[in-house]
Order: sequence, then structure tokens, then C-alpha cells
Amino acid sequence: MKMTRAVSLVTLGCKVNQYESQLYRENFENNGFEIRDFGEPCDITLINTCVVTKRAEKESRNLIHRSLRISPRVIVTGCYVEKDDEALLEKFPEIEVVKRGKLLNNGLPAGRHGYFQNKINKIHNFSGHTRAFIKIEDGCERFCSYCIIPYLRGAVANRSSKEILKEIEGLVENGYQEFVLTGVDLGAYEGLVSLLTEISKIKGVERIRLSSLEPNEINNSLIDLLSSNPKFCPHLHIPLQSGDDRILRLMNRDYALKDYTTLIEKIGKKIPKVCLTTDIMVGFPGEDSQAFSNTVNAVKEIGFSKVHCFRYSAREKTIASKLPNPVKEEEKRERAENLRLLAEKVSQKIKRSFLGKTLSVLVEGKKRDRYFFGYSENYLPVLIEKEVKTNQIVKVKIGNLKGGYLIGTILC
Repeated sequence: MKMTRAVSLVTLGCKVNQYESQLYRENFENNGFEIRDFGEPCDITLINTCVVTKRAEKESRNLIHRSLRISPRVIVTGCYVEKDDEALLEKFPEIEVVKRGKLLNNGLPAGRHGYFQNKINKIHNFSGHTRAFIKIEDGCERFCSYCIIPYLRGAVANRSSKEILKEIEGLVENGYQEFVLTGVDLGAYEGLVSLLTEISKIKGVERIRLSSLEPNEINNSLIDLLSSNPKFCPHLHIPLQSGDDRILRLMNRDYALKDYTTLIEKIGKKIPKVCLTTDIMVGFPGEDSQAFSNTVNAVKEIGFSKVHCFRYSAREKTIASKLPNPVKEEEKRERAENLRLLAEKVSQKIKRSFLGKTLSVLVEGKKRDRYFFGYSENYLPVLIEKEVKTNQIVKVKIGNLKGGYLIGTILC
């Protein structure tokens, strides 16, 4: 019996990868393929890889190894391919590699001129979410001393506003209400405020969220727009990376802690309901106990609703990989765990401040037996004690906090 033409797609890494996998998915579907979950029988498994850390790189290799055992054809794309496709092929000679913007070997298109000349048209859940990710730019020219991504993604390339708006209009017609703008360096998009203003005018767009912005990319014009238009979610992800000025300089971050905290104070005054999330790296070369203590104090002072903490991982070609005074792995793990526990306490305190208040929640689906789940406008996870239809925005009165979740009831 001939197997149905089917493909499984696996995505590692950032929201940009998730967006690009969605483009691949639609290209496969347009060529008659059925999309199946990873592990189900299929003709092709496509793996969109990540190498931002050694752990992500290892996970990418593990997925390739597993896929070769269960799939007759494995196609690998993403940052691992950009980093070293020859080494990948040497280790896994059975795979096919596809660089960004290239055609797959059997002619399935990824866009005539690459991803920016294509757009998402169909209604799918982006990694199981009711939010749609919209990639507006690619590339990064920051060259933080620890980061390999600028070497893999290249210079900043802005997508045309006309194409972005058309893509969003099509997704609105297919039922999406919340849009998360993403990019490798989102704030590098030329004319970001103008683009956001135009997106907010599209009928049916109820929520606009920004995936991540560097501190020096957030200017007064952007803050004024976010604070004055209710379609913009009062949530910002602003990477801090370290709370120590000496380490920030070694990282080639172009701000000091005071610059960061001043910005946060300004945002808090203009957007009172705002919640902040961040990235913090521990164990950077030269980070001593005092530098780590400064980071801990910064987390306490600023008050993040969520901290993505990760251990420094040396990446080839980067300046940081050649710096002296490396931190031992055991010390990195201990610091990461200590920071994680602190961040949880800070997050719980912030969430408790919303008890008794009303939040707007976009329902994503059922979680556990008796709850439905969604995120509030300020990106707090909320459980709802009533059956409710997916992809609805509902007003929820928060009554309790359980684990990391706010629990509430829908207001009639």
C-alpha cells in the first residue's frame, strides 16, 4: 500500500524560526503534502535547527538522529545549516540541507527570492498558539561578543510594510486576533512606529505584541504609541543579559545598568499596567561573585514577570570565546539555579498584585481537566474556571494564584 505524501516539521529556537517553519508548512501543503506530527509515518521530516547555544546545537543533532531512524527522508534547515552545513553532512551523510531562501531539492518553493517574498495565508496554530507570529525583518548587525547569530543571519533586511500589512489582513480574515511582531533584531526595522501605527488601523486586529526589543531601540515615540493605543499589549521583552556594567561592556552591550533602569522607570510611568520579561546570561567569562550579585540585585529592583535565564555557551567566531577567566560549568549551573529561584519569587509577587483585578485573556485551549488557558494582555498565564471557546478574548476577574498561574472567572 502506497503511503500518503506526508511531512512532519520540527522547529527549534526563536519565533523567527517558527514563522519560517510556517512558510515551509504552507509550501508543502500547496504541493499536496499532508502535515503530520513528529514520529508519525511520513515521507519527509523537516527540522528547522537552532545553534544559539551548545545545548540547542546538541538538541538539533539529537532530533536529526531520531528522525533518520523513523523517516525515509530528512531535510535540515535553519541556523545549524548556516553555521556549518559541511560538518552536518559529514556527520549525517543521509540528510539533505537547505539554506535560507533556497529551493528544496524536489522543487518545493520557499519563495522565489527567499522568505521575504512569501507570506503566510492559511489559518494554523503557530506552535499550538492562537497568536500569529509575523516576521518583519531578518539579520542583525549588533555583534554582541557572545552571539553567533549575526554571522549566520547576515545584515539587517527589512520586509516591505505593504507585504506585512497584506499578510496580516489575510490572517485576520482567517480568524487571528493577536499578532506578535518578530525579527532577529526587531527594533532595527526602519520605520517601526509607522508600521505599528498602520497595523493598528487594520479592522479585526485586536492585539499587537512585540517579541523582543533591545533597550536602545525603545525611544519616546515608540513608548508614546504603545501607551496611547489600546491595541498594543502592555508587555515588553527587553533583554538585560547582565546587571553588572563591566560584564555588559565585555558583552559589547551598548548600555549601562543605569540606562536600563531609567528606561524601565519611564515605561512604567507611561504604561502603568505593563509587565516586563527579559533574558539574562550567567557565567559569562570574567563574571565573578560580585558581578553575579549585581545581576541578582538588578532582578530584585526591576521586577520582571518572567526571566529567561541561560548559561553562557562559547560560540565559534565570537569575541567572547577568546576572553580569559572562564567560569566553571558547576558555578554556571549553581548561579543559574539561584537566579531561577529568585526570578520565580519576583514573578509570584508581581502576579499576586493582580489578585482581585480584571484582565483581558485570549483563550488558547484547555489545560488540565477543569481549566481553560490563555495569556493576559500583559502576558501573564491565566487559568479560567469555566468552559470557554478557543480564540476568544474574554474579561477575567482574577481570584487566586496557583503555582505559576493566575486563576479567574469570566465576567458576564
